[in-house]
Amino acid sequence: MSKKLILIFLLICGIALYADEIDDKMRELQRLQTELENAEKKAAQTAEQKKKAESEIQRTSSLKRITDQNVKKYRMQERELRDSLSVVQQRLQLASDRLDNLHLAQNQELNVLLRVDRSYKSQALNHRDHRYLKHLIEQNRRSIDIVEGFKVSLEHSKDSTSREAALVNRDLRNENRKSKDYNKKISNLNQQTRKLTKEEKALQSQISQLRKDAAALETLISRLMEDSGRTPSSYQFTKIKIAWPVEGKIIRNFGQETRSYGTSVVSNGIDIAVREGTNVVAVDDGEVIFSDRYGGQGKLLIIDHKNGFFSLYAYNSDLLAARGATVKRGQVIAKSGMTGSASEASLHFELRKDGKAINPVPYFE
Repeated sequence: MSKKLILIFLLICGIALYADEIDDKMRELQRLQTELENAEKKAAQTAEQKKKAESEIQRTSSLKRITDQNVKKYRMQERELRDSLSVVQQRLQLASDRLDNLHLAQNQELNVLLRVDRSYKSQALNHRDHRYLKHLIEQNRRSIDIVEGFKVSLEHSKDSTSREAALVNRDLRNENRKSKDYNKKISNLNQQTRKLTKEEKALQSQISQLRKDAAALETLISRLMEDSGRTPSSYQFTKIKIAWPVEGKIIRNFGQETRSYGTSVVSNGIDIAVREGTNVVAVDDGEVIFSDRYGGQGKLLIIDHKNGFFSLYAYNSDLLAARGATVKRGQVIAKSGMTGSASEASLHFELRKDGKAINPVPYFE
């Protein structure tokens, strides 16, 4: 009799040890899944940052092309204005030389006229040389007036061209400065993109390893459950279908989702958008095996339905059923919230078969 009691005692202890080990492995699995979710979330953020950086590179490159075209245009205008100014200055110099020659000729003609006047003054004669010189001086005066007017016009043209050249030169300096700024910005963005690509690869490697670790742990949990001698799973609920934990819109589906730049995000359940404080109900009868705050899951509650299925309820604001409690289908077990890694008010729900996450949607009534 004592031997039987000892065997029963050892069997009970063994089952208890298996149960504790299973609980430990379940917690370890939840930790891995939280790390996986955080890594996938960071990978998605990195991909979005990279997308924005590449978009900004395209925009900045387009602006730089426009700026470089403006630089080319202003350089051509500057060259044309410089050539035009050079021509005006040459013509001004010619006009000045022409005026100097005309003034010199006029002075000479005046001197000759004065000498002629003195020669014929005593005889009171109006000699034809006098009339010729007077006519020559008047003609020379008209030429001086014409050249002086032309010189004034050239000086106005020079001033106008100089002002225009100064404006073009200012615009050219501004466009050159903008082009340099764009070059610097593009260089920084390319450096940022390379850094994000490196970070993205590291995150994908981390995600891959976390998935392998989670898969291995799920296999171990299944084996431990089998070795623990628990009642064989019936996989039968109290009804054909399980109840919905809340009523709301599914904002994140089960499974792998491919995003920008090949980034993939995996969800082991579904996210249902609901107001904070909404009643969360048990999808079927079972025993609460976890009821506490847990990493990225926030306030988490797990129910063992004693049929091979487990249901997980995360992101809650309040937990209303303690560990070890027996709950019934439709019983309020929590209040929805926005705890853990939730980005908006919602319930994260998972359904697990022998510890492995499955798509819960086909099981809902």
